[in-house]
Amino acid sequence: MRNALTFWVAVGAGVVLANCNCGPEVGGGAVGDPCTQNAQCQSRLCGADHKCAPAVLSDGGIVQNDAGMGTLSDGGTCEKLQCQIASCTGTTTTTTVTGFVYDPGGSVPLYNAIVYVPNSALKALPAGPSCSACGALVSGSPVTITLTKPDGSFTLTNVPSGANIPLVMQIGKWRRQVTLPSVNPCTENKLTDPNVTRLPRNQSEGDLPQMAIASGNADGFECLLRKIGISDSEFTTSAQSGRVHYYVQNGMDLAGGAPQASTLWTDANNLKPYDVVIFPCEGRANNKPQGAVRNIVDYTNVGGRVFATHFSYVWTRAGWPESANYQPGLPDLYNTTFDVTVDQSFPKGQAFAEWLNHVGASPTVGTLGLLESRHDVTAVRPGSTRWLSGDVPNSNPATSIQHLTFNTPFLDAGTLPDGGAAPQCGRVVYSDFHVTAGATNGGDTFPDSCVSGPLTGQEKALEFMLFDLSACVQDDQTGPTVCNAVGQSCTSDSQCCAGLQCVTSTGTACTGAGCTCQPGVN
Repeated sequence: MRNALTFWVAVGAGVVLANCNCGPEVGGGAVGDPCTQNAQCQSRLCGADHKCAPAVLSDGGIVQNDAGMGTLSDGGTCEKLQCQIASCTGTTTTTTVTGFVYDPGGSVPLYNAIVYVPNSALKALPAGPSCSACGALVSGSPVTITLTKPDGSFTLTNVPSGANIPLVMQIGKWRRQVTLPSVNPCTENKLTDPNVTRLPRNQSEGDLPQMAIASGNADGFECLLRKIGISDSEFTTSAQSGRVHYYVQNGMDLAGGAPQASTLWTDANNLKPYDVVIFPCEGRANNKPQGAVRNIVDYTNVGGRVFATHFSYVWTRAGWPESANYQPGLPDLYNTTFDVTVDQSFPKGQAFAEWLNHVGASPTVGTLGLLESRHDVTAVRPGSTRWLSGDVPNSNPATSIQHLTFNTPFLDAGTLPDGGAAPQCGRVVYSDFHVTAGATNGGDTFPDSCVSGPLTGQEKALEFMLFDLSACVQDDQTGPTVCNAVGQSCTSDSQCCAGLQCVTSTGTACTGAGCTCQPGVN
């Protein structure tokens, strides 16, 4: 490890402290006995609760000393919680923590959430859009890390045991850290309370992306944000500190008044603070000035995210005409249920189908019933991904694309004119159906005009896409990946979580096989 310092020296079967005033002789304290120093415990670890705790590394190395560091069996140095990973024998081979990650409301489990145990303090998340690799927003030098499955479940292995173990749940700039009172070694530690493993509702609980919404009179998307659990206090004007900045196009206003939506998109500088911009349907095709469209395209090219519904195809058709075949106003099934098919030809699409079924939005895997659907897109083009589609009777063409996404810059399926790969930083979601029938009560102000109640099936589908939009930008045709934690194998720094470096066993830069992710130079 590049910053390794050796505080322990192994001698035969015993251990001798080097340059450490550790107090009394090794005590006979068993696990659970009171202590004030490591030396008072047989296990050589006095936990934060002043009780002897299990503390043998999974590779047979020595636990941390009072300075928070110890020696691994390969000669390297462990630090902090890394030194509390127990060596398990018998049928159980690791200490695990299992559970589900939920939306802020604590009711819907989420796919592709990152779950990890940090080994140091988390860093502040950067403001505004950026073009960064997956794992760049993960900090704290994780000692174990994983992703949630399509049902929202996760299993963390090789978890440090003892008292007060930190746990982080994260999707993009949604991030919440909690403290587990205790983790028992060499067994499964089940987390069953959604309030423990949900994402934050407000800034007092953690981090939320900075979002902007331009309210449209035909689609109460702001009510969906509220339904997934975002606190009302986070909906403010841009002059205030909420994480959802409210702009009025022709939809609901805030009780105290909000800026006009045109102020958002007519000045490129006004878009810079936002991680996500949402354009709900305005009830008609209100074409935007060419300069405004250019601002939105430029915003996504540097990492911005856009979610547009129905008539907000005025943004996608004008900004990225090559993304799909737009034929607005074809016959639709707006007033009846439109049973559409989930495209499962790519990993995320398959996960989406399974997730919809798991959360009760789809009784049959691979189908979804939609209300208030329109028919404005007949096909996606190379570079875009089809998620939901179906055939509309008595329409020519019959195919109706209800959900599509693409990454930006949009350059013919992600290639530059010279054939090289484009660095795609941003993402766009287009949905050709409204949030739901009856999402609002017809009032003029938010949040009083929002209808409360459980999420409908199609609201859950939109929620999936919102969190997918918030996650790191990856090729839809490949499955999600997560950065590597401390001690995991690697071949380059890019595979390691932020703050970790891919190094050899001697701490030099990796040039081949046999390397692991380790803390970088301080």
